[in-house]
Amino acid sequence: MSRQGSAVTSEEQFKDQLDELVASARSNGVDVEGAWSCRLDVDRYDFEVLVSAVDAV
Repeated sequence: MSRQGSAVTSEEQFKDQLDELVASARSNGVDVEGAWSCRLDVDRYDFEVLVSAVDAV
């Protein structure tokens, strides 16, 4: 991924990097469907990330 490790400063960048991450993982045989918890030491919030497949329209 060309932007791996770069700072995300906008929602558009977040989506672009997420698209690249999912595409890269799928092309390498990683099952990307599921849910993961993300705990950030710098924030008081935990996040849950859910990835599910949907049919392209």
